[in-house]
Amino acid sequence: MADEFELLVRRVQELPAEVAAYETRSYFASLAPDVALRLAETRPDEVGSLDGAPAVLRYRANHLRLVDARDRLRAAGPVGEHERKRLETLDELLTPVASAEVDASGNVAKVLRDRQFLAIQPDGQGRAVEVLGDLDRARNIAVLVPGMGNNLETLRGQVDRADLIRHEAGPGTAAVLWLDYDSPQGLREAASKRSAIQAGPALRRFNAGLDTERLPEAKVTLVGHSYGTDVVGQGMMQGVRVDRVVLTGSPGITKFVNQASDFVPEPTRLYVERAPGDYVSYSEWHGPDPATFPDAIRMATNDEAVSVHWHNEYYRQNSEALRNIGRVVRGDLAHITTTDTSRSQESKLALGVSWADPFNSAAAAAGKVYDGVVSLTKRSHPNQVRANADGSRPGRIPSKPVGRAHTRRPERPSR
Repeated sequence: MADEFELLVRRVQELPAEVAAYETRSYFASLAPDVALRLAETRPDEVGSLDGAPAVLRYRANHLRLVDARDRLRAAGPVGEHERKRLETLDELLTPVASAEVDASGNVAKVLRDRQFLAIQPDGQGRAVEVLGDLDRARNIAVLVPGMGNNLETLRGQVDRADLIRHEAGPGTAAVLWLDYDSPQGLREAASKRSAIQAGPALRRFNAGLDTERLPEAKVTLVGHSYGTDVVGQGMMQGVRVDRVVLTGSPGITKFVNQASDFVPEPTRLYVERAPGDYVSYSEWHGPDPATFPDAIRMATNDEAVSVHWHNEYYRQNSEALRNIGRVVRGDLAHITTTDTSRSQESKLALGVSWADPFNSAAAAAGKVYDGVVSLTKRSHPNQVRANADGSRPGRIPSKPVGRAHTRRPERPSR
């Protein structure tokens, strides 16, 4: 068995993502349950990160990896501030969570279970892919890709966002927090597309593995926020295929992408949110604002009860922004509310002057300077060159007029 597993691990590295996931799933399906579990417990590093392996085995393998990382830190004795914080994080990730389950008699009981990780990297900046809910029984699956400034220590906040989406979408929904890439840790790194380009193939491998786990009729919605929208865009251009795509607070996908059909193939639809005052969207730092794409559905973020402004409120509980995301995830598309406000309307100051348009012009000028400096001081990264060659401007899909969903009211400009 060991030799066959070694051969599988080496072989799938050279295969297209979808073929690799299928072969991995077929291999584990050929094993007796106790043999497969023993493999997860004796080879956790390989099984825990192997897309296409059964989720329950990856959960177990990655739990053991977290235990090992925690024990190594504890054994190291006195540690610095970073190590102390990481140890606190590992303790939190290993703390069981309560969930409601129905027993054989139909009674609902609260049980404790380990957190469910499809991937974990406990060293360095840290990476994680966490599942909320029952992935193999869900009718709707939301995959949230967060943006800059995230690492293992910020995971809790991002998981909370994914859980808000899950509850908003309603029963039968599972959510995945996908942080399996090196999130830029500051504005200078976020100005570069390198992390997003390198994340594209990883997102495709994850999606291929998800396809082997989910119900055939389950619908998958990919949700990207901020820099995470760039990751989603790169993933789509590099072969990720899902049912729906939602982008919130996007700095743009890339310079040549100025309509949904440039990177989202039919029949997948693109849904976009831009809140009033969202300077990241106004900057168009990485490309044209997806909220302006003629073939995207731009969803409203505000109603009279809850105000959503700036860049980080799209997942605010009871907001129209979160309700619309939930509608997309559960397929309640007829009740999505839309808006078509402009940057100027959303950012008017005294005497009717807008700050967003001057900000956009300044960001464009700064972007050109940044691009020029980078081209003079850096060689092209090998992965970036290859990804650009593979994922460069796709063949255009003729755009069609987009039928707007029912609109309750236009979004009010910020004040």
